[in-house]
Amino acid sequence: MDAKSGTAASIERAMKSEAASCARALSLMLIAGLFNLFSGIAHGQGTHPARAAESPMHRHYESAFRFQNAGNISQANTEYKLFLSMALHQMANGHANLGDYAHAAPLYEEAIRLAPGDRGIQVDFAGAALDGSDWRRAKSLSILVLDALKADGEPPDLRAVSVLSHALADLEEHQAALEEYKIAAQLRPGFDSSSDLAIAYLMVGDKSNAAKILGEMPAKLGDTATLHLKLGILFGKTQLFDEAVDEFEKAIERDGKLKGAHYSLGATYMMQLGEAGYDKAVEEFRKELAIDPTNSMAYGPLGRIALVRKKYADAEADLKRAIDSNQRNTGNYLSLGQVYMETKKNSEAEAAFRKAIALATDPSKNDYEVERAHFWLGRLLVQDGSIAEGHRELDASRDLLYLKQQKIQSRMGGSSILQVPLEKTHEADPAALAVEKTFENQAGPVIASSYDNLGVNAANAGDLASASNYFEQAAKWNPTLAGIDENWARAAFSAKEFGKAAEPLGRLVALHPADAKSRAMLGLSLCMTHDFAGALTVLQPLEATQDWNPLLAIAYAGSMAFAGDASTGLDRLKALEGTNSEIALVHSLLGEFYAGKKDYVDSADELKTALKLDPSDTEAKNALALTYLALGQKAEALQLLSELAASGSQDGEIYYRLAQLQIDLVSAQAAVASLETATRLNPLSVAYHKELAEAYRKNAQPEAADREARLSEVLQAQADSAGR
Repeated sequence: MDAKSGTAASIERAMKSEAASCARALSLMLIAGLFNLFSGIAHGQGTHPARAAESPMHRHYESAFRFQNAGNISQANTEYKLFLSMALHQMANGHANLGDYAHAAPLYEEAIRLAPGDRGIQVDFAGAALDGSDWRRAKSLSILVLDALKADGEPPDLRAVSVLSHALADLEEHQAALEEYKIAAQLRPGFDSSSDLAIAYLMVGDKSNAAKILGEMPAKLGDTATLHLKLGILFGKTQLFDEAVDEFEKAIERDGKLKGAHYSLGATYMMQLGEAGYDKAVEEFRKELAIDPTNSMAYGPLGRIALVRKKYADAEADLKRAIDSNQRNTGNYLSLGQVYMETKKNSEAEAAFRKAIALATDPSKNDYEVERAHFWLGRLLVQDGSIAEGHRELDASRDLLYLKQQKIQSRMGGSSILQVPLEKTHEADPAALAVEKTFENQAGPVIASSYDNLGVNAANAGDLASASNYFEQAAKWNPTLAGIDENWARAAFSAKEFGKAAEPLGRLVALHPADAKSRAMLGLSLCMTHDFAGALTVLQPLEATQDWNPLLAIAYAGSMAFAGDASTGLDRLKALEGTNSEIALVHSLLGEFYAGKKDYVDSADELKTALKLDPSDTEAKNALALTYLALGQKAEALQLLSELAASGSQDGEIYYRLAQLQIDLVSAQAAVASLETATRLNPLSVAYHKELAEAYRKNAQPEAADREARLSEVLQAQADSAGR
């Protein structure tokens, strides 16, 4: 027997064993007998893309290939996972460096899933999360690393400590952040760690320790102009303006040509004195430009001062110089838009405001200044007759104003600030983006090959859920990989992941309409995911063929009852129930049909029978919980929904309904936990946040209740705007 035939036979044995153990679920023994689910899977050893450049990643892949051919599947799997984790880690870092956190995060997640003990991936992910304002994830990842190091008796990792300290500070957990900053200062003494520690002391109101640290710096680090410049910037950040001015003056005394010193002094005058400090600020900015004529940072505030003084020509000239030197500064475009708006150059103003909005990857930066760009753009659009678009911009401005107010009130109330992670942290450098795309294009086929081989190995071992996941990943990285849709479809279907199975099965049926096996599996998958109209269309051509069987007949009749001739479909289901009462699907379909007709007593009977035959059927369990609710049997519904939640359901509605019952029957505290899970699963649901606000109120958490109520108002405003 050759390797391919032997593998196919062993997979078939694994599939038959799996089917026998799940006979009550969906009669999978019957399905396996009909379709020979894995008889067509080829062994992964035949997939070997061209050699990549020699690297640790490449060596792991080559090792995996050798172990695979030698029949050492366990070691091959280990090497494939090491290769994949390294490749995905590198790609994730690339996206993070490009400011693309939305794409970096899932790559990090997959890399960690493949190499759960790799602290390097965890720390890099934590750093990217911090940059993306995903503070809670940054906190949890860095704690994971530090706890593991402590358990192994190893010293703390400086990067993990640094990420944790900053994440805690961003989450307003200042006392905890202070402790981490102390550790960082011990691990790497220097200006940065000492200044972070001083700021942390100031944030908890300990000015004495902060002053001591800052006062010791000249003796420890040298009484230089550069040090005093850094100290001045530090004082400015903490709004200690007198101290900042003093440090900048010391820096200038020691080095009158030090770049940035005059600019920093001028900026401090503006922050400290407002318009009263403009003359002094302008003088310092001009001195800065005499030292460094290309300093875009000086041209920006000069332009804004000229704008306030209505010197529009000077303002436009200075702001354009600032933009020429730095085309990514949101504030300069915002101010230039104001200049154009004041001088009635509406089209130029609109373009400037749009550019400011496009550059504002983090709307919370600079105290939500981009809120003004949305507001002024909205006014211009309304004036010019673009009413709908103008109102959308005005709504966006109002939503940002809500968030600004929420941030202020959260700080005043001492509660942590809700922060939605950023999709982007900065605009990508085109050259770096090209390098990243080249690497992904080159690595993609090898990544797909590795996932494909892992999938075959998992299927051969009878781990069908893992096989499905591996094949899905392989298809993502190389959709044209030979046989990938067949492998993925059969693995997902056999693992009862019907939603996943429908995607590759749909492509297979579209390419091969006469393929009865794929058509049958697609029809069943669509029925199981409640796409009854689709199931009806897919299964109809099989009705008069030899491939027709009781399970297909049940799926077809149920789909007909829901999406076709309801009377005929119901009659067929009842008849099939009489001759196939051991198949859970017929009872679950009847139960859901009766519920749709408000016949809740019969619905409950059928769904209970379905669950006796297949206790793992979460759809039937959820449907029975809803039926119990309709019958007023809250305790029974609570039990079923609690079981679904305990099983790790990713359906927010489960937790939402559970919380409503918990408020009545258990406690507000339990409801809060359920609703926090619901909002995590669906953070944009207005209903979830409203219910959570009420649960917080009942659980004596008024600040949290107010925060959730305000957030629900923002989300509702956004929804209304989208539907305008």
